[in-house]
Amino acid sequence: MFYLAICAATVTACMTLGPPDFSVMVYGAAVMVAIVGVPHGGLDHWTGRRLLESRFEGRWWMMFFPGYLSISAIVAFSWVFFPVATVIGFFLVSAWHFGREDQYSSMSHNLTSRFTTGTKHLSAIALGGLVIWIPAILRPDEMELLLRIIVPGDSETQAEQIVFITSWIAMVMCPLGGLFFCMRLIDQRRDWNAWVAPATAVLAATTPILVSFTAFFCLWHSILGLSRLRTQEGITGVAFLRSVLPLSVLAVCGVAISGWWFIAATEGSSIDTVLASLQTLFIGLSAIAVPHLLLHEWSDSTGLKTPYQGIYCDGS
Repeated sequence: MFYLAICAATVTACMTLGPPDFSVMVYGAAVMVAIVGVPHGGLDHWTGRRLLESRFEGRWWMMFFPGYLSISAIVAFSWVFFPVATVIGFFLVSAWHFGREDQYSSMSHNLTSRFTTGTKHLSAIALGGLVIWIPAILRPDEMELLLRIIVPGDSETQAEQIVFITSWIAMVMCPLGGLFFCMRLIDQRRDWNAWVAPATAVLAATTPILVSFTAFFCLWHSILGLSRLRTQEGITGVAFLRSVLPLSVLAVCGVAISGWWFIAATEGSSIDTVLASLQTLFIGLSAIAVPHLLLHEWSDSTGLKTPYQGIYCDGS
């Protein structure tokens, strides 16, 4: 209900007051990601410990951190050498991760448990990726502009290719998303979470990409993931907040320092230096996101449960 209310309020504000300035969207997104998004991924070592400690005991971290960072490095280098394939792949795995997280929430597994494995993952990509697929169709120029800033090399040509390929994927995924939504709505009439997909689609269609993605990622996906992680770890809300708060504070401080540096750079350096710095930031964030989503899918596929995890399915 909270996310649906945020979607309605955001769409109304953008339609009546107009979209916010680009700088406001950038800093707003950075702060929201720092407060909610960073803890969502920053506690991945909890999941790694749960997966590896039984086999490696106190040396679990010697397996977890090198593996996690190695995947991050591969993704970062792929942005430089294979930007088009990397971005398309990143869109697909992000959509899949968003949808899989949603499938573990509330009553949604009652429907997806009856799907075949392939259909389950296809549903995740179609519904979880609406925040990507809708802008690719309805806001392609805006998506291309953002990609020109982020993608290394001949960014103009590569951005055009990425938007072109993504829009064709979206042409397939959006109708499938509508079909899977109808199936879920029939099966779960009383579950408000079933309306997250169309609310996200409307949000993505009517507001700037930075606004819609930030709202979806921070106020739905990250909160959903944090809530599930707290339950899996079997700790109280207060104890969980104590673990999350330092990460959020450090991340917000990092945003503030970066903002100060950004302002100083625009005054004392060329615009190319600033864009290169922004490019590095976005590539770094995506490089961290990939091992995060792979880790959590691995965790769910193992069927490993804690005493507090009984309300969740095993992810098979």
